[in-house]
Amino acid sequence: MALALVAYGVDAVQRLDATLLAKFIAHQGSQAGSFADAIAHLADPFPLLLMLALACGIALRRRRPLDAAAAVAVVAGANLTTQILKVLLAHPRVQPVLGGDQIASVAFPSGHATAATSIAIAFAFVVPYSVRPVVAVLGVTLVAAVGCSIMMLAWHFPSDVLGGILVASGWGFAVLAVLRFAETPAPDHAQPVSRAAISVK
Repeated sequence: MALALVAYGVDAVQRLDATLLAKFIAHQGSQAGSFADAIAHLADPFPLLLMLALACGIALRRRRPLDAAAAVAVVAGANLTTQILKVLLAHPRVQPVLGGDQIASVAFPSGHATAATSIAIAFAFVVPYSVRPVVAVLGVTLVAAVGCSIMMLAWHFPSDVLGGILVASGWGFAVLAVLRFAETPAPDHAQPVSRAAISVK
């Protein structure tokens, strides 16, 4: 919410947002820009559901249903939250530096950035600890690639992308806290027997 207030209410931040976006849009004709459309669509609903199914399959194969539930909760919760926020925070942000590449008013936070980040976090929940660093690097790469691609395509401001990452990360931390609580063994409330209470015959 603080990011939304800054992105919508501070002129200097709005100009910086637009200037950075213009630099990404300028790369549309580059080699990287030619792959932008394909990369961006990796965060569409259908690929997202396929990746979530794979993540759940990994968790269930490891007999960790709580991890599968955590993955579903992060992806579903984050993406639903973003869609609600996009409607509630819809606001026109016309910037002259963008010319004809103006961003739609229903853009903050980015749904594609939320999707990419949420699925990256979901896989971190379900894989074994030994491969988690590799999965984390792959997840960061996916988020960065999708984020850069949707900016090259003039779908979102950088602040929209950051907003989507924050929404998914917030859900990731919340679900992690619940998961840690659920896996914490209950304390043993049995009272220790005092030596004084033991009578020696």
